[in-house]
Amino acid sequence: MQRRRKQHWAIALVAFPVAAVALMMGSGGSELETPARAAAPALPAPPANGEMGFIVTHFAPAVHQGEGDCPEGLAGTLRENYLQTVAPPERSRLLEKANEKELTGRWQLTAFGPDGLNICSHPDKFDRPPQRTVQGKVAHGLNLDDDTGNSGASAEGCAHDNFTSPAGEAGIDNQMWRAMGCVRTWRGVDGMGGDIVRGLDQFLVSGEHTQVLLLRGVDSLADDPDVEVIYANSEDRAIVDSGQKFVDGASYTVTENARHRNVLRGRIVDGVLMTDPADIRLRQTWGQGSARDIRGMRTEWDLRRGRLRLAFQPDGTLKGLVGGYQPFWNVMASASIGGEGAATTAGYDCAAMYAALRKLADGDRDPRTGQCTTISSGLEATAVPAFVNDRLPEAKVAHK
Repeated sequence: MQRRRKQHWAIALVAFPVAAVALMMGSGGSELETPARAAAPALPAPPANGEMGFIVTHFAPAVHQGEGDCPEGLAGTLRENYLQTVAPPERSRLLEKANEKELTGRWQLTAFGPDGLNICSHPDKFDRPPQRTVQGKVAHGLNLDDDTGNSGASAEGCAHDNFTSPAGEAGIDNQMWRAMGCVRTWRGVDGMGGDIVRGLDQFLVSGEHTQVLLLRGVDSLADDPDVEVIYANSEDRAIVDSGQKFVDGASYTVTENARHRNVLRGRIVDGVLMTDPADIRLRQTWGQGSARDIRGMRTEWDLRRGRLRLAFQPDGTLKGLVGGYQPFWNVMASASIGGEGAATTAGYDCAAMYAALRKLADGDRDPRTGQCTTISSGLEATAVPAFVNDRLPEAKVAHK
């Protein structure tokens, strides 16, 4: 395979539609799962320089709404959980319209501890049972620990029940969905993800945490054993049309922050880009602002041993999954940052959420305590063609 010599700037563009890639697996068929290409036409050659750029247009928890996921109902709100602690006669009295103000005052009071700490900023300071979690056996995700059975055992992690993908792939690790899949704002309804999905997508549109992909050394869109993948943030805001749809072929520059420029090794198999496990860190911002210096709270997507599985689509886009192990604190970052308001306005029982995440965490076991500190996660991702300018790390050093 021919490789290009190092250069200070690399510019990538996909300027042609990719030929159709069959994405069906079994009878269900889902483009999120490992595709099996059947009698697909020959894919066109990649760009002459072997470089392809994309901007990520969707990056959020992969939602699967199985019918038997939440047999006892959705995860309780702070109000609902408070009412379960009250004797039935008193509960009936509080639920009367005339007593609504009293009830509101009571359940909101449970959002605060004796020292004034609120339940969402300091959920570990409250002793609450775990929230209701997904009981179903099917979820989107990747096999992160290479266990194809259902033992969920790994040398570095904690035992857990694996999922099966909607297409029938065994050994799926997505304990994040098991913990959060019965939360209203995650689960959504009627095939649509909840507020967490819409919120994260809007942050991409507004440029809160723009993500880009740059593929290097692509010799074939069908099969290529060695592809370099730069997965990074960009300081550029997304270029969108009047309908907030991402414009193909817009130009973006990779961030100069080396922490958020991830270099991955990958390969293309049957039209699907897959990367080897590697730690992936990307900027994450909560709270839209009109100027970059007043944007919201900064956190990170911190995916330990993360990997990508993205399929080339007939229209030249990419679609698939990103998986990895996140610190379980990061999973509830939105609620934690929301603090008092997340509890008293949105009604989150963050202590019950924290308890579920901690209980189900399955990665990076602390040898001293036996507690796993990260949780397997499956995130859905899509990307459209773009120019991606990448200044190599050695070119970022100021020369006198």
